[in-house]
Amino acid sequence: MARKQSRAPARHDSTTPRFRRVSGVLGAILLALAGIWLAWLLLHQFVGAAIPAPPVPSNIGVAPANPSDTQIAPLTAEGITLGHPDTTPGLNQQQALFISGQLEPNAASKAKTTSAQFVLLNYPNKGTPAAHADYHNIPAWMVLYQGIPLKPAAAAVDPTPSPRSTYNLYVFLDANSGKELLAIQA
Repeated sequence: MARKQSRAPARHDSTTPRFRRVSGVLGAILLALAGIWLAWLLLHQFVGAAIPAPPVPSNIGVAPANPSDTQIAPLTAEGITLGHPDTTPGLNQQQALFISGQLEPNAASKAKTTSAQFVLLNYPNKGTPAAHADYHNIPAWMVLYQGIPLKPAAAAVDPTPSPRSTYNLYVFLDANSGKELLAIQA
């Protein structure tokens, strides 16, 4: 004998249409935001607009994009001249500053100002035997640490005080590998 089951009438809640409407509106908002985000990504990808670099610490001065044609006196006295590169470096300015700071931590932490400039390094080796490598039009980052305090000499060793209380350090890094080429104290 088959038993007859009774079904309860379908309960239609009045909140169901409201939830559907709210979820539809939220879904539309999320789709619109996803579309705006996708458009922004495509715009920056194909137009070439760069995402801004992270902020540079306040004690770091950015060197001008087009440095003047004048040479730097302390470097010229050492036989170093600088040229204007027409290529793009493998390392960017922030990477050069970071690497230089790792190589010269004392100068990086104590300098009053720091700047970096992309240059062509010319430092011919005129001595025999070779005092240093012969550099001719080498793309390099010149990182300048200015105002590094000098440690005063002990009075027992040198009783006359030094006329200078600070010095500058020029650090040259290979623009592609980040290898330190030379450092000049002036």
